[in-house]
Amino acid sequence: MWQGRRPPTPSAEEIQRAARAVVKVLAEHGFQCCLIGSTAAAMYGAENRNPRDVDFVILPSPSQTNPETNSIDIEELKHLITENNSSDFYLTPSLNPTATYQILHYILTPQFPTPSLPLHRECKVDLLLPANIGLPPYIPPEKIHYEEYFPDIPLAPFLLLLLAKVRAWAEHRIDERRRMNERVKYDESDIRELLDLGVNEYMCRLGELESWAGENWVMDVTREYVRPVVERFPRTGRMWEEMGFVVKSEWSLPPV
Repeated sequence: MWQGRRPPTPSAEEIQRAARAVVKVLAEHGFQCCLIGSTAAAMYGAENRNPRDVDFVILPSPSQTNPETNSIDIEELKHLITENNSSDFYLTPSLNPTATYQILHYILTPQFPTPSLPLHRECKVDLLLPANIGLPPYIPPEKIHYEEYFPDIPLAPFLLLLLAKVRAWAEHRIDERRRMNERVKYDESDIRELLDLGVNEYMCRLGELESWAGENWVMDVTREYVRPVVERFPRTGRMWEEMGFVVKSEWSLPPV
């Protein structure tokens, strides 16, 4: 299988095909979702890099946002997706021997569906719950975004995508694993491009996000993740402020 070499990066068309397949199979099982991560950024207009996989957030209903009553199990959902004999998806064990989860893949080469075949290619699919990645536990379906060129692929709200990327940057910076540290430079490139899009293309305003995510959640994310980004890249401060973020602590402001 590619003789020890990394298989070619999926094309834009292949990534879009994988995303549509995920949306379709989840809908067949009664689940709503939205795309997040680098593929969502690309569909919003980011051009700094080519995505290699697709990340989807499963949208719980309001009754499923309580961890004690949450009926969504991601591993069960993965098995549900792959249990059909005609499925274009399959599971493999995690490379981490201590992990209890499996990796979901979408088959890009239906003529070579078996992973052991030399020309087999796939796209990794991550299924995520909002609360497990630091997002508000409930994302209203009416806040999901659809781009003109991708009307059948639901995208995470833009500011939520940007803040998820900022959180990933903060976590990758302190991660002891080298492969995670190496992602920091890509995160920083993503953040710069998304900031530009948020200010100049989508004219995002924080108040709209606060209206459903809540002021407390926004304040926590700003303090823990946005302000460190501004400290690292001071020139971005103006862009964050233009969208409505308070990037300076009240303790750093001059007395009135």
